Formats: sequence, structure tokens, C-alpha cells
Amino acid sequence: MHILGLILAGGRSERMGQDKTLVELAGRPMLAHVCDRFGPQVDALILNSNAAPSQFQHSHLPLLPDEGESMGPLSGLLAGLTYARARGAQWLALVPIDAPLLPRDLIPRLLAAIGQNDVAIARSTHIEPMFSLWSCRAEAQIRRRAETGERALYRIAADLRHVYVDFESDEGFLNVNTQEELARAHHLLHDKS
Repeated sequence: MHILGLILAGGRSERMGQDKTLVELAGRPMLAHVCDRFGPQVDALILNSNAAPSQFQHSHLPLLPDEGESMGPLSGLLAGLTYARARGAQWLALVPIDAPLLPRDLIPRLLAAIGQNDVAIARSTHIEPMFSLWSCRAEAQIRRRAETGERALYRIAADLRHVYVDFESDEGFLNVNTQEELARAHHLLHDKS
């Protein structure tokens, strides 16, 4: 395995009021939209969530809970690195569950730019650390940084050899956290079909 894709769904979805993996967008669960776009870009997919496994039986994805105490997305990253390394993967690619419009060329572009760096991060109008590619060889450094109490992915990445990859449009990085954002994603999907 070369690139393992990790969908981060460990959050509590408080603003949405229900688990975002199952929120319907254009008649399909959010998870299906993310898998459709992310799956072809990686060698295998796993889902990082602390919800009951029975909730995701329809997805047929391996379910990976957070590692240790809750540290936000960092918990998912650490669990994903352990899982990826055990399977011989070189890279761990991250995307969040609430990004149904993620760029279809995200991972190829990050991989093309990463070179000898440990992490490549997408950047549009903002730095997007949840849309990133991490080298499994950097796991020990990431764990050491986490042990200092750091939780922010962008600050951990900044301590590693890193590169930013610019994307012209920020539509692909729309995070669907509210009903209003869900409506916007629906319109954007409809406009592209």
C-alpha cells in the first residue's frame, strides 16, 4: 500500500445536530460523496470515528476510533499513522467528513509537491490542514510534538518539513457544519451536474 486515505469523522457534529457522516446531501449520505471523490485518489480508505460500528455497516469501510484521549483531529491522525504503518503504507492522506466537494485532484497534487517534505497541505484562501498528506516516517516527531500538549495540526505541520499546495478555488474546501452550508453544498453540486 502506498497511500492510505483517512476520513476524519471523530467530531461531535454539534452545529449540525446529527452525525455528519449520515447527513443527506442530494439524496445520498455525506460519507458517500466524500468516498466517491477521495477513494479514487488513494489505495485504501478508512473512517476515523468514535461512533458505534453498527452505524457504518453500510459503508464497508474499516472503522478506526481515536487513539487515547480526545485531541481533536490529532487523535485521528495518530490512530491513522499507527494503522498505516502497520500496513506498510508510506503516506497517510487526510480529509474531513464534512467536505463533500473536496478536489478530485487533491492527493495527486499534494503527492507531486511533497518531495522530501514530511507533510503537504492544501491552501486556498486559507491553509487547510485537514486536507493534507503526511509521511508515515514522521510519526515519531508528530507524537513527540503531541506530548508537549500541541493539538493544532497546522502548528504540528509547521514544525516538520512541509509544503503548501495552492488551489485556486475554495469551493472544494467547503466544510458543511450547518444547515446553511448544507444548502450551499447542494447548490454547488447541482450547478456542476
